[in-house]
Amino acid sequence: MTTNQRRRLSVVLKLAMFGALIVLSPAITSAQVWTVLTFDARGDGRDPSLADAAQLAFRYDKQQDLLWFRIALYGQPDEHAFGVNLAFDTGGDDSTKMNWWGANKTFRFDRLVTANVTRGAQGFEGTIGVADAAGVNAKQMNNLRQNNLQIKVEGDSIVIGVKRTDITDRMTMKLIAAVGSNQQSNDDVPNAGSATIDLSKPTPGVREIDTSRNNLAFPAGYKTLPDSQRPAIIRKGHGKQPLILVPGMYSGDRSFDNFIARNQSQYRFFLITPPGINGTPARTMPAAGTSFGEMTWTRRLERDILDLILREKLSKAVIVAERQPAAQAAIELASEHSAQLGGVVLVGTNLVQYFASPKDPARKAAIAYSDRRVLVDESWVSKWFKYVTPETWKNGDLRQQLLSADPARAQATWDELEAAPLEVKIRYLCEFWASDVTLSFDKLRVPVLALAPGFDEKFLSDPANGFAKLAFLDSWETLVPKHPQLELLRIPDARMLVLDDQPKAADDAIAAFVKKIGETRP
Repeated sequence: MTTNQRRRLSVVLKLAMFGALIVLSPAITSAQVWTVLTFDARGDGRDPSLADAAQLAFRYDKQQDLLWFRIALYGQPDEHAFGVNLAFDTGGDDSTKMNWWGANKTFRFDRLVTANVTRGAQGFEGTIGVADAAGVNAKQMNNLRQNNLQIKVEGDSIVIGVKRTDITDRMTMKLIAAVGSNQQSNDDVPNAGSATIDLSKPTPGVREIDTSRNNLAFPAGYKTLPDSQRPAIIRKGHGKQPLILVPGMYSGDRSFDNFIARNQSQYRFFLITPPGINGTPARTMPAAGTSFGEMTWTRRLERDILDLILREKLSKAVIVAERQPAAQAAIELASEHSAQLGGVVLVGTNLVQYFASPKDPARKAAIAYSDRRVLVDESWVSKWFKYVTPETWKNGDLRQQLLSADPARAQATWDELEAAPLEVKIRYLCEFWASDVTLSFDKLRVPVLALAPGFDEKFLSDPANGFAKLAFLDSWETLVPKHPQLELLRIPDARMLVLDDQPKAADDAIAAFVKKIGETRP
């Protein structure tokens, strides 16, 4: 081979390698992105010593026409022996189907993927393959295909790969999954109904997790706010009454600007921003494994507010707080440090995230507080929020219409609040989800005014906005009669940005509240 031929070959090989990287890179990049189909409660299997399903997800390799299924577990799988079934309803004639024999007995299927395996010297071995209902009835669990599955154990998950055409020639299918030992099935996901896949209508950015992410830690190079430093505090106004303004993670950068401008002569303002939002650096993440029920960042914000009150020698200051973590910090301060406060105003705030009790099969009873942090830590955080993609977060976050009836104001605020790092939003949200500050209402010794957005009839009549009434109105109306320190004032035609949507009504309400505090001050 001549020198010129070697040079040409070298160039060709480099180009070929470059082309191969172009082809392979997207597959490598997207290989850890999964679409979550359904979740499952902890501890609902038959045998607590066997695999307990937490989540069912899938991804589709269109180029290989390969379906991958990921069953995440509570705890770690037994890598040496386990069992997985994927039961499919491919849409065929009902006479070719049979009922599933686990907890989800009403589900009928016509294809069953089975991996009842032990780990041998050459990999997983055992009953591996695909069967139809006739084969299952004959106890031939792989009568259609044998040893055609790709089987992996990845962290807390079991992953099964199967050619789509080994299951169906269609692009839509319904399914359930079951996990257990290689001898018996233990837990179904879901427990009722089924998950649906429609490969003809991909939905990127919807219900997606990326298991290569870790949203519970900041990326390398992120500069946090040292614990010895104070958060961002802005002082304005020249009135006598001190007001401590605390925005929440759903406030945006300017939620108090107009309120401050309107009331410069009436109040002395201290605007304290929870670290991490509105362009400020966040505190250091708590140590790995710290429960979100500890409310580490929220309680650090409480200390920041209390330090401000003591440092500035503020007498009977009133805290005006908007949503989490501000509202939770303000309520805990009012419960534990009432001598330092005159009162609290909560603006457009929902206090508790509702969860149905996993112990109630009908899902009608609310979760017990003792179970709340476990649900958040072990289900929502470790299986979802740790891996959720930024696109899925934005697509699933609150709708702009909840913020304000003014579309421009709503959009601008939404853009501002979504600019915060995803890690920060997850930390504050999950601390809120794991908390229930209403349990401390019996200890309130200072007045609390809740300015609730009244929305409007058209908005509330839309089923898509049902959450708003439950969270921002109904929850308060059940609490206020039980606690004499609470006062609820609905602001008609306001949404979450109450101070901007209905400025006069909000200003008058706060002024009257502050005046009442002044009249009762010793």
